[in-house]
This record gives sequence, C-alpha cells and structure tokens, in this order.
Amino acid sequence: MLHLLLSYPISQSHYPSFPASHELQFPPVLQTILNFSFYSLRIIIALLIHLNIILLQNNTFFGHSNAQNVIVLTETTSTNDYLKQLLSNFTPLEEYTAIMAIKQTAGKGQRGTTWIDRPGESLTASFILFPQKLTPQKNFYLTIISSLAVYDIVSIHIPLEVRIKWPNDIMIGNKKVGGILIENKISHSQIKHAVVGIGLNVFQSQFPSEISFKTTSLHKENPLLQKTILSLVTEIQTKLKFYNEMLLKEQYDELLTRYNQLLFRRNLNALFTVNGKTLEARIVQVCEDGLLEMEYRQEKLKYDLKDITYQL
Repeated sequence: MLHLLLSYPISQSHYPSFPASHELQFPPVLQTILNFSFYSLRIIIALLIHLNIILLQNNTFFGHSNAQNVIVLTETTSTNDYLKQLLSNFTPLEEYTAIMAIKQTAGKGQRGTTWIDRPGESLTASFILFPQKLTPQKNFYLTIISSLAVYDIVSIHIPLEVRIKWPNDIMIGNKKVGGILIENKISHSQIKHAVVGIGLNVFQSQFPSEISFKTTSLHKENPLLQKTILSLVTEIQTKLKFYNEMLLKEQYDELLTRYNQLLFRRNLNALFTVNGKTLEARIVQVCEDGLLEMEYRQEKLKYDLKDITYQL
C-alpha cells in the first residue's frame, strides 16, 4: 500500500472524540479500550510525521498514481541506508517495496562515490528483493535484472540509443543518465535480501561543469517527457518483478545474453585505464561471475571493477 503522512500538525481537534456520557453510555471497560485505541492512533500518526513520510495526493512532484508499496521521504541521507535500517528492525516489507526521497543528502555510488542529487529533479529510490535460493556466487544476476529493469524504462521514454555500461550504469549515447548500487545481506551461504538503490537523472537541465560533458537527464534528451518521478518508480517496480521472475525460473542464459546484447561499447575498440595505464581494447562480453572479458592484442583478459575504468 502507499504510505502517507497527514501534513497538518497534531491537535485534539483533528481526531474524533467520544460523545459525552449522557449522550451515549459505554461499559467502563469498553470505554477505556476505545479511548486507548484513539490515543494509539494519535501516536502512530505522530510517528509517521517523525519519519517524514509525505502525502502524495495533488502534489506536482508526484502527480496522480496508483503506486503500490512505495514509501516517500521528504529527506534522508541515503535511501539504501534507510531501507537497511527498516530491515534490521525487522519491519515487515513486501518484496519490491520502494523507498524514495525528494532529497537525498548522502547518496551512494559504486567504488564509494556519491550520487549528486538535486531535490525534485532526480529519482532516488531503493527497492527490496528477497532472492530465493540465490547463492553469493550468482549475485551478479541481481545486477543484471536491475540494470535491465532501468534500461527498459529509460529506453521507452528516450528515442535515442540507450545502453548498459558495465556493471550497472545506464547510458544515453556517451552520457550517463543513471546508476545502480546493490547491497546484499548474506546468511548461511544464501542471499537473504538485496537492497537495490537506483539513481536516475530526470528533470535536470544543467550539471556541474566537471561532469556536464558526460552526464545527462531524461528531460534533456526528451523535453516532451510527461512522466512524474513516482510513476517512473512504479514502472521500475513492474520491470524488476518481471526480470526477478525470470531469475526465479533460473533463466540465467536468457538474462545474461540480454544484458550482453545491450552492453555499452561492446565489440568496439575503445580506450580504458587498466591498473593506471591507458590501453586500447575491445569488450567481448561480461561473464556470469560479473567479470569483464576484453581482447587486447589478440589476448583475452578478464577484469574486475576495481581494475579498470572507461575513458569517456
């Protein structure tokens, strides 16, 4: 269900009161129970306000939506951290529940980088997955299904070439429009849950000069875009479910093939920085273990994320 915040302050006048005793008589025990129930309701509403969950109706940022399982925060440090905190407190959450924030003050990226987020312009959301029988050795498939879900939504709304830059950046042409950070909880050699953090530039028209040449937004590439951020989140939810169901059916080959077909700069000679040195090489594929296979001087080599950087 959609979690809402009552946006007005708590006061006695905002809550129903019981009729005076001369108007309607209740047994003393029942009267005590009813009074306690309404008192509890007031506490719950106060807690919701404390959590900064906001009312979505008639809000231009979100528009009208039939969103399911979306919690919206006015501000948080990181939606990934917020979702992990809920899980650590044993808060019951349905799979694909999304935590999204209007303002994220300490968003995370790969390799410890930060995600630049301007309030109201970016999609910053985290989704919960409960992989069934997925071992840590196959954890890269979570990256695959998350990347494919975001790719599908971006490509629907952008009439340009969209690709997945290994491991999980979304590119429009040669510019990055979004990124994904996945954090897994492993228990007894199984992935207990996965927190999928997604950042997507939506309405930005300008970027800092140091990244403007390699960064873009959905609106910059399609000024006619008429989507709200909330609707994009729910679309991603639907796609995550679609690809996760493929994963549950162990359709590993189909998922990996699809991912490789959409790989940025695959089969093209390009410049990379490898262990601090520039070299020209060709991406062959991404392997099941998540390593990038490249061809350099007729030799095939495999690299981990920490070993190689694209030169854009």
